[in-house]
Amino acid sequence: MDNARNEITVQQISAETLAEHLAPLLEQYDVRWRGHGFIYVDHEPYNIETFHKILAGLSTSLGVPTQQVRARLVECGWLNDVRVAHPVREEAVPVADTLDPWLTDSPEDDDPEMNEEYGRD
Repeated sequence: MDNARNEITVQQISAETLAEHLAPLLEQYDVRWRGHGFIYVDHEPYNIETFHKILAGLSTSLGVPTQQVRARLVECGWLNDVRVAHPVREEAVPVADTLDPWLTDSPEDDDPEMNEEYGRD
């Protein structure tokens, strides 16, 4: 049999179908709405573990790889993963340009041994 004929792509999963498969998993793992998104993942081990269980469950029930499931959750706005770094902005100012104010400060001003008032009350 040809594997390509039965493969489902993430674009073929409707939000309704995803929700039908997601709702029981949210209930099973006691994931509650706390205003941060349906699925909120931070650096807490419990949240990470629960998220991976939900991804695995969705992957199995939908027959789609976990990366595609994750991508679809993001597209729907149902996953808030704060562990993911934000992309660097192209218009960011180079670091060297932002250091000018500190260049006028003499290193001796911060050296306690060079400061006459060091150690005095």
